[in-house]
Amino acid sequence: MFSKSASLIVAVATLVLAPVLTPAASAQSRDERQQTQPQPQPRQPRVSPDEARRRGGEAVGGRPIDTRPRGDGDYSVLVERDGRVREVVVDGQTGRARDGGSNNNQRRRPD
Repeated sequence: MFSKSASLIVAVATLVLAPVLTPAASAQSRDERQQTQPQPQPRQPRVSPDEARRRGGEAVGGRPIDTRPRGDGDYSVLVERDGRVREVVVDGQTGRARDGGSNNNQRRRPD
């Protein structure tokens, strides 16, 4: 008789605690999976700012005015040509100007 009531208590306790334990266990396993997956590293530029400045000027055939790093690892280079200022994006990994041919980003230089 004592063993029936003890097993009944264990069964009830298991049913009561099962919903509480299950989310914690699944959250723990999710955390372990996230830790084992490699975190994406931010792209580190392989091209120096001076090199990006030079290549940005060459891309549009003008004089580079300013070079600034962008958040994605690329460089934004302002280039003056024929009295207009154009922004050229230089890839920080390859050094290639990505939008040197478009005329959409030209501005007249103030006098």
